[in-house]
Amino acid sequence: MRSGAAIRHPTDMLELKEMIAKKHVVFPSELERVMRAALDRPDIIAFGTSRSIADLCGVSPSTVVRLSGHLGFSNFKALRELFRAYLAKTRAHGPRTD
Repeated sequence: MRSGAAIRHPTDMLELKEMIAKKHVVFPSELERVMRAALDRPDIIAFGTSRSIADLCGVSPSTVVRLSGHLGFSNFKALRELFRAYLAKTRAHGPRTD
């Protein structure tokens, strides 16, 4: 579980989902709200701004940026790249069930 110790960021969506399922990372309520929205609609992270995502989730833009750090990323752009890579892969190979 994440308890202030630095974690290694996930390298793909499957690893991110495994981290969550195995409770290697636990989310405070506002971060959880953003994470749930991101998993339901990866496009909002891949193509949104911290402001647009925050507006959709009812949180502040800084909460969206904090999610990136909470997952071990150095910044929001790095988190967005993970989601863009996932969408590019699913579009090239068809929808996934993971």
